[in-house]
Amino acid sequence: MPAFRAIATRSAVASAATISPAKPAVDGAGGLLLAIVTTGSTATHNCGTAGWTKYQQVNTAASFAGSIWYAAEDAAAPTFTWTGATTCSAQVVYYSDPQSPMTIGIGANTFDHSVSGSTHSTLSIMSTQNNALAVYVDVCQLNVSATTPSGGWTERSDTGSATDGARTVLGDLLLPTVVGSFTGGQSLIAGDAPWIQWTIELNGTSPVNQVQVSKAELGAVVEPAAGFAASQAELGAWLDLLRDTPRRQFITIN
Repeated sequence: MPAFRAIATRSAVASAATISPAKPAVDGAGGLLLAIVTTGSTATHNCGTAGWTKYQQVNTAASFAGSIWYAAEDAAAPTFTWTGATTCSAQVVYYSDPQSPMTIGIGANTFDHSVSGSTHSTLSIMSTQNNALAVYVDVCQLNVSATTPSGGWTERSDTGSATDGARTVLGDLLLPTVVGSFTGGQSLIAGDAPWIQWTIELNGTSPVNQVQVSKAELGAVVEPAAGFAASQAELGAWLDLLRDTPRRQFITIN
């Protein structure tokens, strides 16, 4: 299942139109890099580094913006740009699933923002895959530490700087193994200033030709229960899977 692995130092600049955060160490397990960028303006955030994709940029009505970017673990450390020098920050975090031949991707998600208020919150999301990881990201234009949300969430980083005057907080929650599990509403107390918060699901995206089966399904074929029945087509599909080595198919048991 996806899990937090590493996070690089938060970069902050008092006035610039570009920022280049460090990349954390990766483990070669086909994981995902997430970058969190903030600016003291609502200019569009851009990235010319190969492999980086903007997930979303949110602008508040108070000249504060935040964006989340993602890339495969083998991407180079990113450089972000925008028009007009302003306060800014960026930080990169890494997630992976070494126990499974999977590439981590983004599933269900939600966000909220406000120009003020010390209570920062987002609505619950529902998992779209077994063994998913919910991640919250909170950015605020005031360098005040945040409380950890209740309900089983684990805070991974809570850092800010007098240089840009803002703060970046993130954490995660391992969701139950069953698809359709809810995170519950997520809320924390932090700076009373413009803020943006995301809750997103990280899950596994199967490689080409990968087949996912449950333990119950596997057990039904290996050790059938009384009354077990399967059609000729179903049995044929299992036999094709087991003998079709040229296509190098993977089986993930969840």
